[in-house]
Amino acid sequence: MTGSLRFLNCMKTPLRILLTLLFLAALTPCYATDIVRIPPQYKKDTINAPDPEYPIKAQHLGYQGQGIYRLMINDKTGVVDEVKVMKSTHYRELDASAVMTLFTWKFRPGVNHRDLLVVFQVTGWSRELH
Repeated sequence: MTGSLRFLNCMKTPLRILLTLLFLAALTPCYATDIVRIPPQYKKDTINAPDPEYPIKAQHLGYQGQGIYRLMINDKTGVVDEVKVMKSTHYRELDASAVMTLFTWKFRPGVNHRDLLVVFQVTGWSRELH
């Protein structure tokens, strides 16, 4: 242990800082930067419209895709009664995340159906320091 301390003490300060940062970077986890996007025009007349979550497994496996979903809405209450997958993302995890979230949407009374696009996209990698 004392040998490594002597080694660090004899290095110049900028080199010590650089090596410390490289060491910390190697220890921090790396995450895919994910985006789940529903274009704003599809959220018209909504009271509650959260975006679906990008499943962790799907991120790690690099799953991406676009799906089109048809919502059947109770026109008196605005509650989503049914969600149909019109065009699949081709990944069960992504479609399931979209469908489960779309069941939580609520619309203003008078809306009886809505077709909408959900885009799941992994854009790159980032590191987070905690």
